[in-house]
Amino acid sequence: MILFINKRMKKLVLSLLLGIGFFFGISFAEGMVNVSDYRYFHAQGCSHCLRVEQFFAMTDVDEKIGLQSYEIMTNSEGRQLFLDLVEELGLALDEVGTPFLIVKSPEGKRYYTAGDLPIIQHFQELEKDLNAGKEPLSLLNLQEGKEQAGNKKPLLVLIFSGALADSINPCAFAVMLLLLSTILSRSKSRIRTLLSGLLFSFAIFVSYYLLGMGVLTFLGDAENVVVLKWGVGIFGLLLAIANIKDYFWYGKGFVMEVPLAWRPKMMKLIQGVVSPMGAFLIGILVSLFLLPCSAGPYVAVLGYLGSEGQNLNLLGHLYLLLYNFIFVLPMLLITILVSFGVSSVEKLAKLKHKHTRLIHLLVGLLMLALSVYVIGSLYWWK
Repeated sequence: MILFINKRMKKLVLSLLLGIGFFFGISFAEGMVNVSDYRYFHAQGCSHCLRVEQFFAMTDVDEKIGLQSYEIMTNSEGRQLFLDLVEELGLALDEVGTPFLIVKSPEGKRYYTAGDLPIIQHFQELEKDLNAGKEPLSLLNLQEGKEQAGNKKPLLVLIFSGALADSINPCAFAVMLLLLSTILSRSKSRIRTLLSGLLFSFAIFVSYYLLGMGVLTFLGDAENVVVLKWGVGIFGLLLAIANIKDYFWYGKGFVMEVPLAWRPKMMKLIQGVVSPMGAFLIGILVSLFLLPCSAGPYVAVLGYLGSEGQNLNLLGHLYLLLYNFIFVLPMLLITILVSFGVSSVEKLAKLKHKHTRLIHLLVGLLMLALSVYVIGSLYWWK
């Protein structure tokens, strides 16, 4: 009888121990983080990403949790994974940037955060939990994914308005008309005129794209976003006032166009063009002359992108390409109209002269709207 009881007791104790072990095994498994739970996305040339990588170099927390790191600029697989996971999170592309961290909990929920400081702070807290033997899945600075993206920042609207204000400036029209008039009068060839106009526009596009890359790289190191946005907003307001002034009092005081002292040199350069390749080379030089009257909206938009962390990641490059394509679009249109005989240089020049004041007013109103949005993003909409 005693032997029977002992056997029953042994089975009971064994079952109890197995149950406890199974329970704690599950709890332990739930507390563990699989190597695919932490996915970190970064981009080549991103200064904020560099800060996170410098943090990882000073600690081994990334190795402890099996962090998976993906570069999205040059790695197509990493880029596609990033886009897929962003879609799963319910985020729009204009809501994300690099560096970007996505965490999957044991329950299957996805969390995310972006920016160097939030990511570094998250891993610092995570490291404390690991060292203390706590469950390592800290949710510090993490936001849960959503089914539908909301509160989208209309960056595309901002870019379109800035690029439109930039593209309709009288300087670009005057320069393109002078170039086409010079080529057409010398070569008498519409094909040659077409190629010259296209290459000239492409040179402006390349020059401004490279300028944008430089400005975004510089702004990527900015620490005080509030000051940067205020600077962009005030700069935009000054441009708006200056352009609206040109509508009411054109030619008085100063004009938001190429400085008068620069114009003879610029005209001499353009009138020296004799070939399509020459038009491309001169286009790079002339882009410098256009900066005083065309760089204002560009710098304002770049400043806002920089303050939003949209530095040289995938979206940063796409935004630059889109902006500059819109910027040179009127140049391409003028080239096609003149080259195919739809309109003449003289007619377009008269049209430009007739509506110069109105163009300045439109630019001023667009810049005013852009500035109000940038400043308002600090207080009313985020």
